[in-house]
Amino acid sequence: MSTKLIRRALIASGIFIGAAVAFSPTAKAANTADVGLGGSVTSTVGIVTNNTTGTGLNLGGDGTTPTPHVVQVADFTMSTNNEQGLSLSVPVGTMTKTNGTTITYQVKVVDHLATAPEAVDFSSGDQTYTTNAAGPANRDLYINYTPANFQDPGAYTGSITLTVSDR
Repeated sequence: MSTKLIRRALIASGIFIGAAVAFSPTAKAANTADVGLGGSVTSTVGIVTNNTTGTGLNLGGDGTTPTPHVVQVADFTMSTNNEQGLSLSVPVGTMTKTNGTTITYQVKVVDHLATAPEAVDFSSGDQTYTTNAAGPANRDLYINYTPANFQDPGAYTGSITLTVSDR
């Protein structure tokens, strides 16, 4: 036999052996496969406020004995799509006038249309309020303040920043 024929025979037998291995019953395709899935949901936490007093607070200063004033200053709706609920933070603060004595106030969040709180119902620090489920929550915001006996005349201003976040 010639060298060429031997080489061709070896190549042909190698192809046959390789084909036999490739198609043998021991070389099976997998019978399971995984398909990855995923996605994301954007948080919809938010708050909408309605100022219920504007700039019409009674600041006294007429020389009478100072008395506490409890006033509803806002009603609001907060909501989230987070099933654990949300958290609301409301800070205490001051109303100020340039070169005037500040008027400090305390804050209180109550259920919407609930009875107004009394002055003794307020605490001295910031208030945190939480919910435990997704959805809207309607609340009212009250402040408690006591102007000075002779409060300096003029326009006083202040604002309350309500911060809402997912729990």
